[in-house]
Amino acid sequence: MNKLSALIAASLATVSFSAAAGPVFSAANLNASQTFRDALGPTTMTLAYDGSSYWSASGGGSSGVRYANYDAAGNIVATYASGLDFRSVFTSGSTVLARAFNSDTIYQQSAPGVFSSLLTLTGGALDSQAAVVKDGANYISLQYGQVLQWDTSGAYLGSVALSGFGTQSGEDYYPQGRGVAVVGNYWLTYNSGKLSAWDHAGNRVDETALVGAGTGFDSNFSLSYANNKVFVVDSAGQTWRGYEVTAAVPEPETYAMLLAGLAMLGVAARRRNQA
Repeated sequence: MNKLSALIAASLATVSFSAAAGPVFSAANLNASQTFRDALGPTTMTLAYDGSSYWSASGGGSSGVRYANYDAAGNIVATYASGLDFRSVFTSGSTVLARAFNSDTIYQQSAPGVFSSLLTLTGGALDSQAAVVKDGANYISLQYGQVLQWDTSGAYLGSVALSGFGTQSGEDYYPQGRGVAVVGNYWLTYNSGKLSAWDHAGNRVDETALVGAGTGFDSNFSLSYANNKVFVVDSAGQTWRGYEVTAAVPEPETYAMLLAGLAMLGVAARRRNQA
């Protein structure tokens, strides 16, 4: 093998191709890459990551311990009685935000376990049980096939219907019909082991099975995207499972090296033909 061929081979070796991969997910079946023990009782809500720590929340009442902090490896650091009946925790940059049951308020964590009002979502029919998460600068929630959107100030922007939502058995049931997560430019929904990706026009563009993921009540409440993984809990107090769902995208330098090698190969071929 000459140096040029070796260069092209090395470039190709750094690019992963998978026939089973769709436009969003890296494979049709995915295994968990991180697991750790949930520190809270029922009902498990969502999980967030602030860049160095995980935070989980539970609902079913505002009293007692409802909020927990873990290090990046998933080891429990502390638990808190934050006074909120959580429906979701999520992040904006490194700031942890939260939504509580039957509330239009978005709360901001000001100290570990301490939350204060940040803004109010106005307009739109926000379901009392729905998770709220960030989608870029905006806030979104899912209401059984309708993605509701608010801008950074909390003003209602409108909704997008998810075409075909409910065609999976149980997909539009409670509680999975009120949970949503975001990865890149896609919305994610979860239904008892099946993860779907939707574009912003409301089209289901990909599906994958999360191997070993929970299928019970807490599991269907717990859909989260944190630390570049989709997380689902087995059940309250049991295992959080994190799945790296998106295919790794080769660096621009890899493509540049590959294209340069191909161009050199073309030049060499033309010179041979002219000789």
